[in-house]
Amino acid sequence: MPKMMSSRMLWYIRRLRAMSIREIGYRFQQRTIAEWERFRRTARQMPSSETLSRAWTEFRTERGVRFFFQWDRKGEIVQQYNKWFPSNGSATLQTASELLEHKFQIFGRKFVLGSPIPWHADPLTGLQWPISHWIDIDIRLADAVGGIKWVWELNRHHHLVTLGKAYFLSGEERFAEEVCSQLEDWIVTNPPYIGVNWTSSLELALRLINWAFTLAFIRQASALREDLFALVMQSIITQADYISRHLSAYSSANNHLIGEAAGLAVIGLTFPWLPRARFWRDKGLSILTQEIEKQLFPDGVPCEQSTHYLAFVLDFNLLAWRLAELNGFSVPAVWYERLSAACDFIQHLMDEQGNMPAIGDGDDSWVVRLDDRAEANNYQSILATASVLLRRPDLKIGAGQWDEKSYWLLGEEGRGIFETLPRINVNEKIRSRAFRVGGYCVMRNSDRVIVFDCGPLGYLSTAAHGHADALSIIVSVRGKPLLVDPGTYAYHEGGQQRDYFRSTAAHNTVVVDGRNQSEMLGTFLWGRKAEARLLRWEPGTEYDLAVAEHNGYKRQGVIHRRTVFYYKPDWLIVIDDLLGKGEHILEQLWHLSPAYRFDSRPERCVAFIEADDGLFPLFIIELPAGFRTKVYLGVKNPMQGWFSRWYGQIEPAPVLSISACSTLPVRLSIALCLRNISAIDESSLDNLRARATELLRFLAGGL
Repeated sequence: MPKMMSSRMLWYIRRLRAMSIREIGYRFQQRTIAEWERFRRTARQMPSSETLSRAWTEFRTERGVRFFFQWDRKGEIVQQYNKWFPSNGSATLQTASELLEHKFQIFGRKFVLGSPIPWHADPLTGLQWPISHWIDIDIRLADAVGGIKWVWELNRHHHLVTLGKAYFLSGEERFAEEVCSQLEDWIVTNPPYIGVNWTSSLELALRLINWAFTLAFIRQASALREDLFALVMQSIITQADYISRHLSAYSSANNHLIGEAAGLAVIGLTFPWLPRARFWRDKGLSILTQEIEKQLFPDGVPCEQSTHYLAFVLDFNLLAWRLAELNGFSVPAVWYERLSAACDFIQHLMDEQGNMPAIGDGDDSWVVRLDDRAEANNYQSILATASVLLRRPDLKIGAGQWDEKSYWLLGEEGRGIFETLPRINVNEKIRSRAFRVGGYCVMRNSDRVIVFDCGPLGYLSTAAHGHADALSIIVSVRGKPLLVDPGTYAYHEGGQQRDYFRSTAAHNTVVVDGRNQSEMLGTFLWGRKAEARLLRWEPGTEYDLAVAEHNGYKRQGVIHRRTVFYYKPDWLIVIDDLLGKGEHILEQLWHLSPAYRFDSRPERCVAFIEADDGLFPLFIIELPAGFRTKVYLGVKNPMQGWFSRWYGQIEPAPVLSISACSTLPVRLSIALCLRNISAIDESSLDNLRARATELLRFLAGGL
């Protein structure tokens, strides 16, 4: 216990150091409001019974407001849905049938939660979070109960959308009955400001967005009684008011603030007859306009340096944008500019199979789950939706095809626009490009994608979702990730694994003296941060060249400079210069996807990457004396050789380490052949090695 208390105290001290004086004042103000809420268990203004009765009539008849889809066109919508997505409906009905038995899938794991549903319990541990005022609950105490995200994910109520959609598609009242039963039970067992489901404004916003979709799907269901509707409206008012009072601000104003604003905007637009609907709508849209310019660089790169949270942010904005325009409100030009640029960034990083590199933190969550298939790809869906809203035919390259989520958001009209947008060849539009402001160089040729990270650690003083991955490289060949970012694994409950997955050692870069480039101070808190800068960028038809460096090891007197040379289509040359003086422990790391294996031959300075249909040769063509190679696979202490495909899941993956204690300056060079070779004899191996050496000399002459 003393150890736990001291670690908590240390965290609070470090967190305070990351705050400005104004932010500390804001935190005290928030505490005062929370104490006020402790004694006032309702929202500021509850509608009268007459107002709620009128709202019930307007809700059932869809008078005075437009949602993404209209109940009075239900027959037409279902007919078109079955035509364009003949297999999707069965996936929805299957999932919904399991939900009737309280069988839930959370982060890829299946749970049977029983009845009533334990809304406050961690499904992994079975332990329950305290039923107390939200300000008294410390969500960081994962050791006591479990990871808070597992509870929050259930309480976001994505599954209610699935149940509601199943009713809309099938007309089976049992699905709507389950929705109504769960809504009533949740409201009763989660009274205002009590319990862990009131500890985050973002969680309330996500829940309200999912409630909006759920209610639209069961609008005319017999199970949705007027008295239950009134109860739900009162809860919505209380939750929306809570969000407006507890907006994420200052060093916490990342994707959380965008999500909270989107929640207010969606609720204000969907239920305009509620007392403070106009206030929520205007406040939400105003914040979204401010934050889209702050949190997305002009070149579309997310300031948080996380590809997952980029999708999260785009979904929030696309939902608010579409719903606002449906109800007669236009969005400012900056929305078009930043969202368009962000789609460019996604499309450049995405490979031909729709795979996106897992840069920075990610937790697999969607804002609203409108496609129940396991293979649904949210990045491709975002590009499909954006191609219509932005009228950009080139975004169809990454989107691939019209998808179910886009259908629910844009309807048959949107599908028609998507189909009439001309098809564009990928090589005509998506070429090598440097996203200089956000800090990425993307090298492309046909079915090969190379991403070079030379940007900042993360956003604001905490850089909460960033990883210590400066100068890391990610490679995909023929739609299959080859050199990867291993992912995230977990947050508060991650412990040692949390630190590993965001460490420098978990990325395709160089570790000096066993340290991280940037200083970890907490689960979502960084102290001293490495600064990276792009020194040179030369794209071309024959080759792409990028040179960048970072100062994360300046306290040790070391500068890491990396040269990435992509000689199209088959050769990737990487030169690492470790500049400085004295002896240092150096380790260059190469992380493979679990789909591959290393067949390492250190004495020949070549490691064969084994694929299903052949080999990728990796030559270590400049290895100073004393360096050795080693392959790690699922090592626990210290952690190395792991991959996290989904939140909360981990599996072994091979890592090639090239290391030594050496006197600086030092140069390490590798050449990776991106042409899959079925078999290699001594003669062909010598020829490949000679070609790699020739390219290195060619490159050295140009440097």
